[in-house]
Amino acid sequence: MTLANTLVAALAVVFIAGCGNTAAGMKEDSKENGQKSAEQAQNISNGAKEAGKDFGAATTLTPKLKTAIVADKRLNDPKNLIDVSCTSETVSLTGHVTSNSLKDLAESVTAKALKDNSATQKIDNKLTIMP
Repeated sequence: MTLANTLVAALAVVFIAGCGNTAAGMKEDSKENGQKSAEQAQNISNGAKEAGKDFGAATTLTPKLKTAIVADKRLNDPKNLIDVSCTSETVSLTGHVTSNSLKDLAESVTAKALKDNSATQKIDNKLTIMP
């Protein structure tokens, strides 16, 4: 065998071994990318579930809480502006009322309406006082 044939044979062995390593590497990369894709899909799914909970709270609970507030004659005054927004964890009361006692009353009315609807959200009373 000549030196040229020996070099060609050696290069062929290296090339074949390199191809095997490349194929194994591609297989491993594919497996890792599949796992990452599955994790990302799960994260998206979890996010959608949370958004669905918030949407449900906003569409079903918010109107019930607003109705309870408007039904109270002391709170249903043009001088008061009470906005209600809900997530799956929190009910936020924002806007203003004319006294501290009305701020407390708005929270009490909201708490009762939550209890009446078997809801478990916490109340975040951000109402300000504007006499």
